[in-house]
Amino acid sequence: MNAEIHDVVIVGGGVAGLSALWQLRHRDVVLLEADERLGGRLMSLPRGEYWMNLGAHLFPGAGSHVERMTSALGLETIGIPGAKFALTFAGKVYANKRVETYPFTLPLSLRERVALANVGLRAVGAVKVWQDTQRERPGWAAARFGGYLADRSFRELIGRPPARVDGIFRSAGHRAASELEDQSVGTGGALFGGVWAGRKSLLSYNLNGGSGRLGEAMAAELGHLVRYGAAVTRVREEGGHVTVTLREHGEEKTLRARQVIMATPAYVSRRVVEGLPGDVADVLAGVTYGPFVSAGVITTERGRMPWDHIYALTATEQSFDMMFNHANPLRTGGTRRPGGSLMVYAGGDGARRMLDLEDSGVESRYADDLVGVYPQLRGNLGEIRIQRWEHGIPYRRPGFSFEPMLRHSRRTDVGVHFCGDYFGDLGNMELAAASGFRAALRAGAALGAGAARP
Repeated sequence: MNAEIHDVVIVGGGVAGLSALWQLRHRDVVLLEADERLGGRLMSLPRGEYWMNLGAHLFPGAGSHVERMTSALGLETIGIPGAKFALTFAGKVYANKRVETYPFTLPLSLRERVALANVGLRAVGAVKVWQDTQRERPGWAAARFGGYLADRSFRELIGRPPARVDGIFRSAGHRAASELEDQSVGTGGALFGGVWAGRKSLLSYNLNGGSGRLGEAMAAELGHLVRYGAAVTRVREEGGHVTVTLREHGEEKTLRARQVIMATPAYVSRRVVEGLPGDVADVLAGVTYGPFVSAGVITTERGRMPWDHIYALTATEQSFDMMFNHANPLRTGGTRRPGGSLMVYAGGDGARRMLDLEDSGVESRYADDLVGVYPQLRGNLGEIRIQRWEHGIPYRRPGFSFEPMLRHSRRTDVGVHFCGDYFGDLGNMELAAASGFRAALRAGAALGAGAARP
């Protein structure tokens, strides 16, 4: 009887929730966020001329849902000019301009060279199917991977090449925060396709100032529609409305809504939404998130460095799997500013082994290996910040079917709508935003022309 009433309640303030909020901002809407900040894995810290990124960082370009939000909020995306598929191998850094040249330029035996070429061709086949489905269904994850892409693991696709060749693909596969045995061929196709697409990649930009600027700008613009520290514990559709129970700063409260949008990770939605059809509940329970442990690193060098022209580096022999140079998009002028900003992370089993380490232990491993890759960093490592993402990146396991959720998302007779990073592989920012946009359209259509906020 005394419950607070809204047209729409959005649960979760990651990219999908922000996309839904932006679409419904003129409605009677409230967004509930359990944390004290917006953005989810979009997390960065300003550091003078640079910024320290700790989570997601690759943004889509013009025409995307994310770009429309960032532009409307006065934020700037900047292109990434540097190499995206550099790698460490046999104690050296290789930054070939074309990934297909590695079988000929790496110091390999003949057997390894042939194996790398063969495995690369198989991976290219998966990427080709991924690219075709992107063109067939742009902006939406529906039935994105079919046939063998969903039913087989990436390990089954590439087999068991020689150890050093296998190490390249295992490290690259950790970008999906999972092992090759656990991820589907579709996940591998999305992973390698996003990198190998080069300048045609859908994710070729950084947000100037750091990825966390999106959440900060949204909070400044629409903060009056957001409630922080509001952890939802129960959502149930009943009697023509949806009841939302939450704990807000230690106090239990109840809201009523005509429509609810669940923009939380799949395992949270499965836990709190009651009365779900069995197959939809099974999908939410079956979504898998892999861990990653990242470190933002501020560097203090004074002049040009050998990593300036590199954006992404796959590390095949280090404690981290990837290194990103977040100063690279700023290296477009004639004058090279002092200092810089790097990010490294480990995914999958390597990250899982680090989750219980003290920050100092993770920092020491990462710092030692950074200096091992680039000796010029000795004495030039400044602030290092560790960030653990236990439930980091969603990926598709072999045999996993998302179809029941897609069918549910087409229904017009429900009051609870789902969206989130798990609507696509690898926590793809644009697919998450697109799912939030579509959930908002469904909720808005159910509300009809109704009164909008002034």
